Amino acid sequence: MLILVRPHQSYLDGLVVAWWLARKRGCYRAIFAVDPDFARHRVWSWLLRRYGSWVGGHTMVALDTNSPFALRTLLRELREHRIVVLFPQGTGLREGAQRPDKPGWQWLARKSCAQVLALEMVYSRFSVALLETPQPAKRAITTRLWRPRANRGALH
Repeated sequence: MLILVRPHQSYLDGLVVAWWLARKRGCYRAIFAVDPDFARHRVWSWLLRRYGSWVGGHTMVALDTNSPFALRTLLRELREHRIVVLFPQGTGLREGAQRPDKPGWQWLARKSCAQVLALEMVYSRFSVALLETPQPAKRAITTRLWRPRANRGALH
């Protein structure tokens, strides 16, 4: 299952989603795509790994926009029926909540044919709520099963 969480407005969003998945939804051992600055940092990496393990056995993968290897790792995990959590807007927190999605999640959904669950984070003054939302029509690609034809575009 591919879980898309929007909007990504705080560095604490991943912590809230990890807790919510384990405590409210009963989902354990999810894989979180994390900014490489945090996932590879000596202190933050250690703290995030410990928190994820403590809350629900969650792990993380450093998702670098300059390298496709993390997306391939996430694709492999989705094909093995693991839960992958992705913030499709990326990490530009200073740009605000209305920034567009990055295209990687569409590729993941199409290639893996995984079920997609969209979550909306609703912020109030003293709390954060997670709501399951239907995918908008323009994102219908996530629910369509698509298989490429064999040898499509191959040179003979």
